[in-house]
Amino acid sequence: MDRILNNQYPIVCIVALSENNIIGDGTKLPWHLPEDLKRVKKMTIGNPLIMGRKTYNSIGRPLPGRANIVLTRKIDWFADDIIIANSFYQSIQKANSWIDKNFDNKEKKDKNIYIFGGSEIYNIAIRYCSKIEMTLVNTYIQGGIKFPKIKKKEWKISCLEKKEDKVSNLSYSYWLYTRLV
Repeated sequence: MDRILNNQYPIVCIVALSENNIIGDGTKLPWHLPEDLKRVKKMTIGNPLIMGRKTYNSIGRPLPGRANIVLTRKIDWFADDIIIANSFYQSIQKANSWIDKNFDNKEKKDKNIYIFGGSEIYNIAIRYCSKIEMTLVNTYIQGGIKFPKIKKKEWKISCLEKKEDKVSNLSYSYWLYTRLV
């Protein structure tokens, strides 16, 4: 696992969560924020995404323009146009290989490996992430799947922007956590 800590490409967690750390109900996000979805697409396009099988199933299709790497313990699980990994280490290896195969050296310097959820994957991956790109939705959700607690003293935390969705009347903000230690 030490090789993951010094990975060639930064491992970045990308997540939207409520004020009480809820990321979903196990089948979908508890909100619909089109601007945030566009931001996520812009950040992740051309990069590998690592997600769990349940997260993939909740999306229902591969996200275009990205390597969709699904981490699952089910050896015989299959879906079209995705890369399957059976361990976190294997998912990182496959993400590295995908970048190396699809981009020249100049393009590679801007590549990240994005951790895309769900909760089990975040729990495994968070200790290897150099950054967290977080959308904090100003709401409290009763019950649901939680993002792992993080030790804030290990991160430099910056608020990037505050937004409001006119349709849902939800306010939210973008945060960048950069690992200190």
